[in-house]
Formats: sequence, structure tokens, C-alpha cells
Amino acid sequence: MVAWVRRELVNPRTYGRIGYLLLAGCLGTLEFTFLVTGIAVGVVLAVTLIGIPILIGCVYAWGGLAEGERRIIHALTGTEIPNPYRPLPAAGWWLRLRARLGDPATWKDLTFLLLQFPFGLVSFIVTCVVLGIGLQALTLPAWYWAVPDGVNVGPFSVDQLGVALALVPLGVVVLLLGIPALGALGRLYVGYAEVLLGSNTDPALTAEVSDLRDARSRIIEAADAERRRIERDLHDGAQQRLVALALTLRMAEKRAAAGDAASAELVRQAGDEAGLALKDLRDLARGIHPAILTNRGLAAALQDLAARSSVPVDVIAAPAARLAAQVEAAAYFVVSECLANVDKHAQASSATVSVEPVGQQLVVCVADDGVGGAELDGGSGLQGLEDRVGALDGTIEVESAPGEGTTVRAMIPLAEPAELPAMRGLRAEPLLSDSDAELVQDRRVAALRMRVSMLGVISAVVVAVWALTSSSSDWVVWPLLGLGLAAAMQVWSVLGRPPARRSDLGGDGNVRALRRRRTLRDSAGKLAIVNVFLIGVWMAAGAGYFWPVWPMLGSGVLFALKAMHRSQSWLERMEGAP
Repeated sequence: MVAWVRRELVNPRTYGRIGYLLLAGCLGTLEFTFLVTGIAVGVVLAVTLIGIPILIGCVYAWGGLAEGERRIIHALTGTEIPNPYRPLPAAGWWLRLRARLGDPATWKDLTFLLLQFPFGLVSFIVTCVVLGIGLQALTLPAWYWAVPDGVNVGPFSVDQLGVALALVPLGVVVLLLGIPALGALGRLYVGYAEVLLGSNTDPALTAEVSDLRDARSRIIEAADAERRRIERDLHDGAQQRLVALALTLRMAEKRAAAGDAASAELVRQAGDEAGLALKDLRDLARGIHPAILTNRGLAAALQDLAARSSVPVDVIAAPAARLAAQVEAAAYFVVSECLANVDKHAQASSATVSVEPVGQQLVVCVADDGVGGAELDGGSGLQGLEDRVGALDGTIEVESAPGEGTTVRAMIPLAEPAELPAMRGLRAEPLLSDSDAELVQDRRVAALRMRVSMLGVISAVVVAVWALTSSSSDWVVWPLLGLGLAAAMQVWSVLGRPPARRSDLGGDGNVRALRRRRTLRDSAGKLAIVNVFLIGVWMAAGAGYFWPVWPMLGSGVLFALKAMHRSQSWLERMEGAP
């Protein structure tokens, strides 16, 4: 804590953030007045068509005001907020206007500018009070005598030098603690500005990434289907012809043996060549796509790979049940490539293969006792395996210390699809393993602690300012309510909506049902927090008529409609509708 205070006191950016807090109140008042006046005049005069150009001008005006805010924030705090607007089309003004109105950044800028008035005013007041009390108490001995009736500092009335000197330590303490706290408030305010003035995930870009991910899966499926087709064509076409040719040549060899020995030898050599060509063709067909994998499953295909390897291979585990075709193909080619590398490069005396489902993943492990030294980026086929496994959202690891053999371990997800699908414009969420989800949640909780701690420091400063100025008034409850609402929303967004896990799917594997449950729980929590906040506003305003009952009823109806709208039966009826 002491180190943080010392660091903040000597950091020039701290005073830049305090300067922005002072400026935010003035800017917020001017921006709010301009926008409310312009929009109101435009709406009122819209019936006469005069207001339409005014409204269009307001749209571009608040974009310019928001850009000014970004530049001021960068100049004072050093935080650069890139312009979030999408490039406008080069067509006519109407298409450019439609593009501007359809850009989410336009409405986020308007939200920030309108909220800048209350938030900026509160930050201005808090900053002025903290700095005013600290500087007043610190400099009081130099000017208290100029006020005839004495100076009131909270509960103290200063009209003597001794009292003024006694309050100097108070001013020092307020400044030593208040300046870092105001710097933290400025950092929080800038973070809030980044959320509204910066570029969040672009829905169009998110949709495009989702389409590319789907296209990648379809390409993998199409490539596997093409492999199977080529294998069938080779097996049913060229291989059969070569078999017939080999048989014919053997028959011709037997008939020619009674006559010309040289002719018989030529026919025999042709038969041998046809046999070798047939073997090469069978190996090629097996490498394209093994028929045994399609017909008998992964366990039989692994035994076949082990039997054909020049190095003794022990298959210590293999799945008994059939898996998804893509998963089986990926596991097969991982084992096939690894055993090929063992034959060519490892100089190993034995190898082991283990393929078994663990939770929601298929773990493929190939180990040998060779020379080691293999790397994913070493130019071998392992890089291609990484790409193939990665296409299924899997991972591959290589442990290959020189002289200690090589272990290749691939984790291929069994759950399909690999993410919760986007619904009603909401972003898609990745389905994580339990270990990955815990790591992500730990990072989110750590960031949450920092944000809540900053809000706690700001609340303490507000309470201290209230206690030192006019403790008889209850104005302190309003900023505390706002800070409490912000903290509750932050806590719920982290603790109430943890990362989606594959283990959450349950036995049915219904990702849509999981997404509905998570969405409804998130909505219920946020509505409950807002209703509690409104009850707090009602109590702070002096109770009386319990008006929060109406928004509470509205929230209940909204949640009920959302639950009905998301119900499984409704979705099934909609999917079955023409």
C-alpha cells in the first residue's frame, strides 16, 4: 500500500488523470446541454422537415465531440483510444449516413456524452472537495487571519494560529491519500471511457470469424470425404484391373513355360512388376484413407498400423466404441504419422500407442525409446498433424529430449460443436475444458479483485469527504449507490457467468439448452441487481410511496417472456415451421 501511494504521488500521469476529472465536469455540462438542445429541437421540428438536417448534423457533431474526448484523454492520461468507427463507403451521402447510423460506435459515443454530465459532475465535485480540503488545511496558517470570523474546516472553526498549525497534518494526510485515490478514480474513469469510446468486438467481424471457423470444419469434412472417394475408386477400379492383369500374366507364364523359356521369364517378370504395382497402389489407398478405419473402427485400424510397423508397437489402449468420423480420422493420422517418424528417424527398439477418451477429450499418446530431438516446427509431418488437430480445436504436445525418446500427446475434443452457438445477436462462447476454464476464471477473478478494490478506495474517499465537510447532509448515499451498482454488476459478470465448460453439457450434449440456461441466469441476476438498486434509490429518497414495485413487475414480466421465448418447445416449433 505504501509503495503504491509513493508510486502514484510521483507519477505524472496521476496528475493528468486528476486534471481530466476536473475537466470532465465542464465538458460533460457543455456536451449534455448541446446534445439535448440539438436533439430536442431536431425532434420538435422534424414534422416540418427542418429538424431532419438538424438531427443529421447532431449525429456527426457528437461523433466529433467524442473524437475530441479521445484526444483529450490521450493528451492528459496517455491512454490512446483508437477511433472505433468502421470505414464509410465511398458512395453517396445517403449510404454514408446509413452506414454511420448502423455503426454501434455512433450510439456508444452518444451514450458516453450523455453520461458524461452526471459522471463528470460527480468526479469534478469529488476532486474539488478532496483537493480543496487538503490544500485549505495545508495552507491555512498563511491566510486564516484574513477571514474576520475565522475559517470553517468541517467541524473546526479556525481563528487562531495554533489551531491552523494543528490542521496542517490533516491537510498533508488528505493530500497524500487523496491524490492516489483520485488517480485511481481517474484510471477507472478512463477505463469506462475506453469501453464506450473504444472499439469492442465488431459484430460483423465476429460473424465473419464464425463463418471462417465453420468453413474450416466443412473443408476438413470435404477433404475426408474426397479421401474416401479416391480410396474407393482405387480399390474398386485400378486395383481390380491390376489383380486381373497379374492373374492373366501368371496364366500366360504357365502356358509359355512349356515352349520358350525366355518368353516365360519375361511373362514372370511382368507378373512380378504387376504385383509390386498392386502393393504400392494398396499402400497409397491405405495412406489416403484406410478402409479398415471406416469399416471396423479406430481400434482395429490401430492394430493394423502396429502390425505393419517395422518397429515393435504395443497398443496399450484403444476406444471400444465408435467415435465421430472426424475424431477417428484425426487420431488415426496422428498415430500413423508418429509411427512413420519412428520407423524413419527415431532409431527406436519399441513404441507404445494409447488412445482413450478422458472426460470430454480423446487423448492420443505415442511414445518410443529412440534418440529424441523431434520438434513441431522441425519440418516434419508433426506440423501438419498440429494443423489437423487444431482444426478440431484440439492441441498437440511433443516431449523429445535428446537421448530420452519421444512422446507425442494429442488432445482432441469429443464434444461437438466446439463452442456455444451465437443466439439472437449474442456472441458465441468457447466451450473449454475444466482445467482451461479454471485458469480463465482465476484471471477474471484476479482482475475483479483489482476493480472492486479501486471502487472500495473511491467509496472510502467519498465517505471521508462527506465526513469532513457536511456530515449532516445525506448526499453521500447517491455516489455510494452508483458505485455499489457498478461493483455488483462487475461481480455478477464474473461470478455469475463463469466460462462455459464442456462438462456443463450433460448427457444430452445439447449446447443450445446450455446457452439458454446461461443466458436466463445472467438476465435474472442483472435484473435482480437493478431492482435492488432501485429499492436503494427509493429508500435514499425518503421511502414513501413504493414506486419500485412497477419496475419490479416489469422485470418479472420481461424475464417470464424471455424464459418462454427461450424454451425448448418454442425452439422446436420454430425449427419445424415452414
